[in-house]
Amino acid sequence: MPLPIVQFNYLGALHSPFSGGLIQPVDDACNEEEPTLLFAYDANVGEWGYISARVTDNLPESLPEDAETLEDLDATEVAELLDIPGAIVMAVDYDWNGIIYFGVAPVESTDEDA
Repeated sequence: MPLPIVQFNYLGALHSPFSGGLIQPVDDACNEEEPTLLFAYDANVGEWGYISARVTDNLPESLPEDAETLEDLDATEVAELLDIPGAIVMAVDYDWNGIIYFGVAPVESTDEDA
């Protein structure tokens, strides 16, 4: 099932709805250490800022015909390909900086967590 996309305008630092951890500080790159962050995509320039291993591990074996690599896709196309339980995509309109897409998901549990 494609990941749902939630769109909103916001100018402050962005935190994960799953952990409360900082995802995007104001005027800085995304926080790649945040375990709930799946990806960051800057739609204004069409560039990926971050793609986690969790995204690449959950992609289908074949990408759409017009894409040779994941970087050939945009955030909405990736959201359609992923099936990560509980994950969402936040399309944040930062006004002067354009829209940045952040994929976030609950932290994966391990057998040790059970």
